[in-house]
Amino acid sequence: MAIITEVRFAHGDGALAGTLSALPALEATVVSETSTDPDGNYRLRFDYDGDGSVREALAADHTVREATAMRESGPPRLWEVEFAPETKLLAPLVTTEGGFVLDARSAPPGTDLDPRGWHERWLLPDREALHDIWQHARDEGFTFDVLELHHRGRADAEYPGPDALTDQQRAALVAAYREGYFTEPRETSLEELADTLDISASAVRGRINRGLKALVGAGLVLNRPEADSDSGPETGAG
Repeated sequence: MAIITEVRFAHGDGALAGTLSALPALEATVVSETSTDPDGNYRLRFDYDGDGSVREALAADHTVREATAMRESGPPRLWEVEFAPETKLLAPLVTTEGGFVLDARSAPPGTDLDPRGWHERWLLPDREALHDIWQHARDEGFTFDVLELHHRGRADAEYPGPDALTDQQRAALVAAYREGYFTEPRETSLEELADTLDISASAVRGRINRGLKALVGAGLVLNRPEADSDSGPETGAG
C-alpha cells in the first residue's frame, strides 16, 4: 500500500551542506521534482535577507559543482544547481524505489541537525521502500528521522485522484500554492509562475486547470463521465 512520509535528514556531504552552514537564515526549496532529469540538475529557490552572499556561499560549497542564476536582473532567487559527483543525495534513490518527492525544503534553523539538512515529503509505493532508503541513509552516514507516516489507500481504482496528476501538473499546483496564486488578492501572476517554472504562462495556466480538474473530479464529483480527462497537448515548453 502506498504511503506518504515526512522525513528530515542531513549529511556533511549532503546537498548544499556548505551553503546551509554558511547562511543559517537561508531557506532553500526545490521548485519542482527534478531528480529524474537526465542532466542531474536541480532547480532551487533561495529566500534570504541576511548578511552574506548566496552566490559566494554556493561558489564555496563543496557539494556544488555549478550554480547558475536564472535571472540576470535584481537579486536572483531561482538557481539551477548541479551537484558535485560525491554529493550525498536521497532523491534519486526515492525515484529508483518507485517514489516521488512531493516537497523538499531546507530544514528550519533550530533543529538538532548538523548541518541543517532537509525536510521532505515523499510518496512511496510501500513501507519496504522507506526501509530500503532508511537503511541506505544509515549506511551512508546520514542523520535520518521519520517525522510522519500515513498509509494511502485507493477507494476508487477507476479514478485514482491525485495520482492521476502528471509530474508537471503537480509541480505547477504546488508552485502556485506556495507563491500565493490562490490567495485573494493574488500574490503572484501566471507570468511570475512561468518564470519560476521556466515555461510559458499559457503552459502554467493549462497545467493548473488540468490539475484542478483532476483533483475536483477525485474529491467532489460522484457521477463522473466516462471520459473526464484532458489528454490534449500542453502549450509551451516542458
